[in-house]
Amino acid sequence: MKIASIDIGTNTARCLIGEIRDGILVPDAVYRDIIRLGEGLRARGELAHAAFQRLTGVLASYRDRIAQAGCTRVRAVGTSALRDTGGGGAFSKALREVLGYPIDVITGEEEARLTTLGVLAGIGAMDDGMVLDIGGGSTELTRVLDGQNVWWASLPEGVVHLTEELLLDDPPLEDQIAALRSRIRSLLDLQRDDGGRQLAGTAGTPTTLAAIDLGIDDYDPTLVNGHVLTPDRIREVLGEFLSRKAADRLAIKGMEKGREDLIVAGTIIVLQVMDRWGFEEMIVSDWGLLEGIAIDAAKRP
Repeated sequence: MKIASIDIGTNTARCLIGEIRDGILVPDAVYRDIIRLGEGLRARGELAHAAFQRLTGVLASYRDRIAQAGCTRVRAVGTSALRDTGGGGAFSKALREVLGYPIDVITGEEEARLTTLGVLAGIGAMDDGMVLDIGGGSTELTRVLDGQNVWWASLPEGVVHLTEELLLDDPPLEDQIAALRSRIRSLLDLQRDDGGRQLAGTAGTPTTLAAIDLGIDDYDPTLVNGHVLTPDRIREVLGEFLSRKAADRLAIKGMEKGREDLIVAGTIIVLQVMDRWGFEEMIVSDWGLLEGIAIDAAKRP
């Protein structure tokens, strides 16, 4: 079965084209475009026209690639940015016309479920732990025990919103960093205490941290997937971020262009989660929501 999945996030749009062979997802190609769909969304309450135009251009390219690949099953989902605009409304209709397929604006719970499905397919079974998915507009936590989801939480904060609201200087000032830590900690303190023994991190922040730790300029999912990071190493990298302006962070090997201003907020989220539940390491998963969408779609009648 030739299959395609699309993830329309607050910061990034992604498309996977692959096959299901003997019940296993085998990606042929993955496309990723930083579109900053949620830029200024919280302040305005609606998508910016320029952001919408960026997205439509990207979706048109995905449509053509899906057609060329001959995919027989396609599923596209929208997450926090489209949720925050009431399900997308006229935007979703317009996007469907461009893409040629319906776009499901999924709940935080469904996002957590699909992300965990993808992560566990990528790194293997998790007996006792938590999956962390840091997005542009929200952050999902899923507690996993013996491969089953025990509890989940969708925090209404992601790297785009946090950066726009709190990290106003470049590089951020100490009081801005303190305010960000306090904001995240207050949300994490509301969650259950049972976090498990393992932490798996997915999405742009964990994978970028892994690429930086590996010192690779060209992103290699085979190296990133399964890479392990400790809190001490992450704090060391954060210190390097904070010593530079956003533009200067692009000189760091492994830093993806378009993420240089957001990486501080994402890194602090990682550290706050590790501190909250006492995780001594984080295993990085290159697979996540995008792969979970494809795996789930393949199971549907």
